[in-house]
Amino acid sequence: MNAMELADAMEIRASIRRKATSRKSVTEGANDRLADQLDQAATMLRKQQKEIEALKTELKLIDELVTGKAQQ
Repeated sequence: MNAMELADAMEIRASIRRKATSRKSVTEGANDRLADQLDQAATMLRKQQKEIEALKTELKLIDELVTGKAQQ
């Protein structure tokens, strides 16, 4: 399982928790703190994954410049 798949799974699990009619928070219309945390974690994971990919791209460009392999 990669990071994006994990983020998807966390969001799905949060959605399932919010829809479970047997849950007290659902019947009372209150926030489900764990579901909120799952969503927050998924969002943070996606953001960090994008940052990692951007850094990989930057490192590749730097490496090409240093080794003289940059496209002219």
